[in-house]
Amino acid sequence: MSIFASILRAVYRLSGVKKSFTLPENELRKEIEKQNRHRGVFTPTDHKAYYETITVNGFPCLIVRENPNPSKRAILYFFGGGMVIGPDKGDLPVMRKLCRETGCDVWFPFYPLCMEHCITETYEMVYECYRRMLELYGGGNVSTSGFSSGGALALGIAAHNNAQPEPLPQPRHIVAVSPGEVPWNDGEKSRMKALNERDVSIDYAFMVTVEKFMRHGCKNVPDYMLSGSRGDFTGVGDIHFFYSADEVLYGALPDFEEACKSAKVPYTVSARPKMVHCYCMLPIFKEARKDFKKITDILKK
Repeated sequence: MSIFASILRAVYRLSGVKKSFTLPENELRKEIEKQNRHRGVFTPTDHKAYYETITVNGFPCLIVRENPNPSKRAILYFFGGGMVIGPDKGDLPVMRKLCRETGCDVWFPFYPLCMEHCITETYEMVYECYRRMLELYGGGNVSTSGFSSGGALALGIAAHNNAQPEPLPQPRHIVAVSPGEVPWNDGEKSRMKALNERDVSIDYAFMVTVEKFMRHGCKNVPDYMLSGSRGDFTGVGDIHFFYSADEVLYGALPDFEEACKSAKVPYTVSARPKMVHCYCMLPIFKEARKDFKKITDILKK
């Protein structure tokens, strides 16, 4: 374990960020609203890439390209935040790096958050992004990727697609970094609880309470939108999971593995011990750089 990784883990532990996930619902809502005051839709002003913002179902989607014209392939990339916290400009360097190192355009939807919308509306928006991408790049040329709740959406696109009367071509690759999951069976709940003390970033309590936010008063929400491992991934080219072996969400992996096996989809798992949640999306220290390269190597194939 590198010195930087050790320091980062210690900073998370000392910051008390994990405690915010255990707050009562009303206090948690206030904390989320506070964080979102400094987050949300942004328009890049640098000249480090070619940028375009389009509107999809009334919400913005940022497109990042290395060249003025569209590439032959693209990545639909999702930010994390538990479906309730928005992105910030810190996501932009990662998008440019993905674009540069994979040769793919990167589409980044500012999807509707579940503070004001039901998760079904989130899926409607991101699935429409996916449909438009297939029109532009063609079937087999679009992959999905994301971290935390964004990892859940990267997987969820495939499950949502298979739930349609006339499914579209499935993603070429799916890369899910610590995908979010509402625990839905006793085994998953036990595994997540067992990992809770080792996780310095996320508390198990949030994985339970977030369901209410995601539903946002809606009763008829498909299971796979709340718990991605209940989805059908049939037809996906391959799926790749990246976790810290010391995070609560790692407890969901056996259920995702069963879903992949059931769908006969090839998959790989990378689980590095003592890392923080979604560490590899911060490629500024040894372990993160190494695993981010694994991600770009997958997505450029």
